[in-house]
Amino acid sequence: MSPPSIRRTLFIRFGLGVGVLLCLLSAGIYLLVRESLYHELDESIRETAAILANQVELNNESIIYEWQRGIGTNRGLIDAALFQFWDESSASTTRSPALGLRDLPKFCGLAGAPRFRHIRLPEGHRARAVGLRVFPFVLPGEVAAMKARGRVIDPKSLPHILVVARDAEPVRQALGRLRWVLAGGATLTLGLGFVLVDRAIRTSLRPIHELASQVQEHTGHRLDEALGIPDELPSELTGLAKNFDLLLSRVAAIREREKDFIRHAAHELRTPIAGLRATTDLALSKPRDAAAYAGHLATCQKTAVELGELVKRLSALARIGQSSLSVSRETVDLAAFARECLDPFRQRAAERGLTLDERIGCFPLPVSGDPALLRIVCNNLFDNAVSYAEAEGVIRIRGWSNGGEVVLAVANPTVDFADDPERLFEPLFRRESSRHDAGAHLGIGLTLSLEAARAMGGDLTVAKSADGLEFTLAMPAVAVPA
Repeated sequence: MSPPSIRRTLFIRFGLGVGVLLCLLSAGIYLLVRESLYHELDESIRETAAILANQVELNNESIIYEWQRGIGTNRGLIDAALFQFWDESSASTTRSPALGLRDLPKFCGLAGAPRFRHIRLPEGHRARAVGLRVFPFVLPGEVAAMKARGRVIDPKSLPHILVVARDAEPVRQALGRLRWVLAGGATLTLGLGFVLVDRAIRTSLRPIHELASQVQEHTGHRLDEALGIPDELPSELTGLAKNFDLLLSRVAAIREREKDFIRHAAHELRTPIAGLRATTDLALSKPRDAAAYAGHLATCQKTAVELGELVKRLSALARIGQSSLSVSRETVDLAAFARECLDPFRQRAAERGLTLDERIGCFPLPVSGDPALLRIVCNNLFDNAVSYAEAEGVIRIRGWSNGGEVVLAVANPTVDFADDPERLFEPLFRRESSRHDAGAHLGIGLTLSLEAARAMGGDLTVAKSADGLEFTLAMPAVAVPA
């Protein structure tokens, strides 16, 4: 299944939207014109019916149709008028000359009220007609004559049904032409709209295509270069382009960091490997006794252990940065945990004449973290403090609760630290005094500790202080019920 296309989607939605709008507009125009034409036709029929309704007269006890007397001078009544009278009292009918012997439908409204309806003429044409009940009018002289004769006839006793029709074919033809005009206009408008919209869409999507071309070019070996955001790029996509540019810069930084990591790792591995090779070359340079070989083998074993430790630390450093790493969340008493981690270093501190000023507190300091990762952090902090503190110095260890976090600070006096202490967190960065001891300090312990702290939702910082160099571990605290 092909991916959705913005251009195709816009075309479809434009077509549907404009098509529906044009249909509604055309239907509205058609209905308005149709209503107007039929209204004019009904008004014309109504006027004719009003005139003819006054043409029925009761005279000398008989019905006289006045329109028949003037028919010779009114050509419209002869040629085009379509009407018919039905005398309901005598069942007789009178037609207009245009009808000849053909009849119109006989109808009227409720109680004789006028009623309009569509009918079909005898020749098959569609027509519009009105039917109503009328009564003959009586002149005052005829009323006096009826009284003199002693026989007064009520005009309402002589009801007539009048139906007046008008051929509606001209209206129907006009409406037919209007339908064709509206359909053609809607089709032409829709087609022209598609052409204009296609041009507008192509123009609007051109910056996106340019951006896509740049992204495709950057997928190779140009990740270090920033994207050139087109000036015509829609504002809705500018944020996306900037974020993608930021992503590229982060990818470039990660790649650069990986290069540095590989370069430094190769440099760190070269020293123990060179020492291992030199030891074996020396052992094989001439025949030796068992004790000499045992000494060289012990040296090789120590170097192999150092290599294994270096590889293990490098693997741990690579895994901690991965989002797939499973970090267990447990409540750990950081005060008791730190004392437990500090115990193995007390003997080394005593051998160097160091004093451990331990003030972690007598109350629990519960934090949320992974015990394994937390042990890595504590071990590295204590190991660095004992290894780099000046002889006869004081290592100060503090622990306290600070609002929503628990803080563990380790400070030791030392003159051997970088001008920028933050460099201590760089992968494989080692102080000058530790260059000779690759096994004890591999240059990745603090980097590993920083990544571990962040993986648990905490942070690890370093700063110069009055006590020398101070590392501060901040971990999210766990609320303890009162």
